[in-house]
Amino acid sequence: MAAEPSAVRDCFRRYFDNRTVPKKVLRQTLQQITSWDSSTADEFLSSLDAVGDGDLNVDELLRSLFGDALQSKQNRVAIYGGAFDPVTNAHLTMAAQIVQSNCADEVWLVPSGPRPDKPKLKTPAVDRYCMCQVAVNTVFTQDFPVKVSDEECLLDEALATYDLLCKLREKHPGWNFSFVIGSDWLQPGTNMAEWDSKNLDWKPGDPEDQQRIVTGHKMLTEFDFLVVKRPGYDVDSTPDDPTGLMKFGPRMSWLKMPEGMTFIEGNLSSSEIRKRTQAEDRVQEAAQNLKTRVMSHLEALRPIEGLVPRAVLSYIRRHSFYVSPSAALPASRKRVAIYGGGFDPVTNSHLTCAAEIIHSQCVDAAWLVPCGPRPDKPRLKTPPIDRYCMCKIAVNFSFSVDFPIMVSDIECFSKEAFATYDLLCSLKDKHPDTDFSFVIGSDWLQPGANMAEWESKNWDWKPGDPEENKTIVTGDKMLQEFDFLVIHRPGYDVARTPDDPTGLKQFGPRLSWLVMPEGMTFIEGNLSSTEIRKRLTITSKSSQASLDRLDDDHDAVLTREEFVEFQEGHHDRANWGLNGLTPPGVISYMHRRSLYQSV
Repeated sequence: MAAEPSAVRDCFRRYFDNRTVPKKVLRQTLQQITSWDSSTADEFLSSLDAVGDGDLNVDELLRSLFGDALQSKQNRVAIYGGAFDPVTNAHLTMAAQIVQSNCADEVWLVPSGPRPDKPKLKTPAVDRYCMCQVAVNTVFTQDFPVKVSDEECLLDEALATYDLLCKLREKHPGWNFSFVIGSDWLQPGTNMAEWDSKNLDWKPGDPEDQQRIVTGHKMLTEFDFLVVKRPGYDVDSTPDDPTGLMKFGPRMSWLKMPEGMTFIEGNLSSSEIRKRTQAEDRVQEAAQNLKTRVMSHLEALRPIEGLVPRAVLSYIRRHSFYVSPSAALPASRKRVAIYGGGFDPVTNSHLTCAAEIIHSQCVDAAWLVPCGPRPDKPRLKTPPIDRYCMCKIAVNFSFSVDFPIMVSDIECFSKEAFATYDLLCSLKDKHPDTDFSFVIGSDWLQPGANMAEWESKNWDWKPGDPEENKTIVTGDKMLQEFDFLVIHRPGYDVARTPDDPTGLKQFGPRLSWLVMPEGMTFIEGNLSSTEIRKRLTITSKSSQASLDRLDDDHDAVLTREEFVEFQEGHHDRANWGLNGLTPPGVISYMHRRSLYQSV
């Protein structure tokens, strides 16, 4: 049995990154792609074990062992770039077709960064990235090799195509990237050899016409291009150029489906989505009263039902994207509960709690606020952008389009998490028409915990000042300036007195219990993010024990099915324990991003 090149690389990575592949499997992999016997393979692996994990470059190791032949066959990634404003069902069908064509092993959607040259592209890059994540992780199964790259979404400006491909090549050495284009890019008047990039050496005072340099010719010789035939955009072929593509570049090839399959295509575009919602704006503008306008705002999304994934439709609705300002719902003062936390990861319990906050009628909306980086919590290793995306997927997958639960990115892109008082002040400044309350549990009101002593970062502190002045107490101001919504936690009671029947006055003047309407019982449970991570740890240890037993059986021979199972790792077993505890889209996201693999 010959080992698949991509599996070889994955096998080495899993072994040296987190020892989730037994040495026996790695030995068998080596024997499949070399003429070594088992003792030679064992001797080689023993020598590698002596190398520190941080000093081992798997890509360089494979190149030194097997040359470029192995590398050139593995990890073929098709880059599918675009604005995705918004992502549509047609984009997803296209991505799937690329995988099913066998022209690539994976497809990466790469939403472009900000485009100053395209003033109509107003949707923030981060939101277009999140919509793609929501779409991919709620439409495809978790093992289907379509992913979303954040390579551009956090930049100040979109990358030129050549610069993007160079950056990916540098970041993922040994992987083979191809760029997906349509045959409409190969028509008279368009010349990819003339595409340019930003001149990074340019400085003020240099000639303006030197701000950009032509890189198209290098791009066409250094990278592969996968061409999708567009109806009405043909390319002439000749006896010397039967594909018709050689005249455009030496590394272009048509996307072709396997024999018997027809390429699925259509004319749906993001422009059509925006056009339909804008056409409905006129209906909203004509509405006279608030109730009618609310209903018409929902009706504005009806023309795009079935054209974008349902969770993306929810996302669009929650952010009021693609409607004109005059057609948007009128601003009115509203009450918003801030539900903060690590959400590492977000669970069904978090979603239930957020829903119950709305059902209590204590507020008009609830916002989940994933915290920023927490240097004081070394176990919080999951990047904020991932925790933010998981919350986005969960909310838009789980709730109807008009259920008033949102996810805020106010901390997601900061260098570190905000103190609670600073967070609430920032929200108040950003949304002056909103009354914010902060959600806490009664476990925060126990002996030894004093919210009045909570601190904030002292922004006036500078090196040389006393270390103890780095933070300042702001808890007293926080309790005076903001409302707090208290959820009773089982086992965490608060003493009540005749003078303080709620038991909350002793902690601050603006605390109130979350109380459900008459006849409703608050739904609660003991599910936590910690439990999710703990289950992943238990599953990982159980799987490792099985691998260790297999490793002890030195002479056993794996079947092809067993070999493939080990190449794929233990995600399936781990994810089995998460079903019903977090939305399926979140599990898919965790799988695609390889989160919590070594918790």
